[in-house]
Amino acid sequence: MKIKADLLIRNGRLLDPAIGLDQKGDLAIKDGRILRLGAVDFTPALEMDAEGCLVTPGWIDCHGHLYEKGTTNGIPVDLVSIPMGTTAMADAGSTGVANYRGLLDYLRSAKVKCRMMLNVASGGIVIPSKVPESVDPATWEPEAIRDAIGKIGPYFMGLKIRISRPIVKDLSLEPLKRAVELAEELGCRVVVHATDPSAPMGEMAQLLRRDDIICHIYHGTGHTILDENARVDKKILQARERGVIMDAASGRGNFSFKVASCAIRDGFLPDSISTDITMLNWHHPYAGTLPAVMSKYLELGMNVPQIIERVTSGPALQLGIAGIGSLREGSCADLTVSKLEDADVSFVDREGTQIRCKKLFSPKATLIDGEILYRATDCPVAF
Repeated sequence: MKIKADLLIRNGRLLDPAIGLDQKGDLAIKDGRILRLGAVDFTPALEMDAEGCLVTPGWIDCHGHLYEKGTTNGIPVDLVSIPMGTTAMADAGSTGVANYRGLLDYLRSAKVKCRMMLNVASGGIVIPSKVPESVDPATWEPEAIRDAIGKIGPYFMGLKIRISRPIVKDLSLEPLKRAVELAEELGCRVVVHATDPSAPMGEMAQLLRRDDIICHIYHGTGHTILDENARVDKKILQARERGVIMDAASGRGNFSFKVASCAIRDGFLPDSISTDITMLNWHHPYAGTLPAVMSKYLELGMNVPQIIERVTSGPALQLGIAGIGSLREGSCADLTVSKLEDADVSFVDREGTQIRCKKLFSPKATLIDGEILYRATDCPVAF
């Protein structure tokens, strides 16, 4: 007697670089988890034909701004993510101790699995273009931060701080030093936004510890990760060796094709590829949704397995959600079915540099805990 499965995805390219899986085969799902991989002989309640498609762990965007009703740039989480193949996301410090509760309630109600960073500034990043947050440590509320982390519980991912020159002004690296000290006291990581930093990137990186995150690593404003010879700064390389995580987080103004191209040519790939998605950039050629951002890296010289690893197992470690980011049997059936389709699309960065993409990642189906939440019309399902 054949074992029954809730869903059988047939004939796909099963790809999970973290476990060395890259083969054509079937994937069976039962009770929201991956039941079996390979040549599968099950009686399914539902069957999907993934011929010509990639079947990967669900894509994870570890840096976005998700507070739709509480900030000027927050996005509607499920609407923007699920049709784009994204099954998990992290909010990058939109709120602080004064307003995190509303965001936490919002993320708890999302279909997409979410985590959140807590901004060291009490008000968070509410109107970033007009009213930058205060990063002066004298204005922080350490005890309230400790209390908030306890209430956020498993949704908490780390403390967020921006150290751009217009924000820190004459405080230089002092806010970052204090943020690291505070994180050490609280037993958590620091996530640092470093576009147009107040000091050289290498000096900033020297302050960080294992599992701290530098986001926007390929930005092109002010001090970048490149030295005078267009090679990655040795202090940045040393930080990676210590376990500091390097997140791409493109954003509208936080990415330079020139910097990314030089760094990737130098062998310096990101640990995670994320969007820094907001209402201001999700449809914009500067940034875009996660599949659009992933497609740029094809033109920058990364291959498909390298890219998939950096939107699955890589960011899964940052979010700390058990069972996601993997095709191992028993893992959550959070899956993205996609195709690499021929295209002729231009992307431009803030500096005006333009590249043309000949291939685009195109999501065909998005599953969370085995439930099909999005399916393109050319992705057949049989009942």
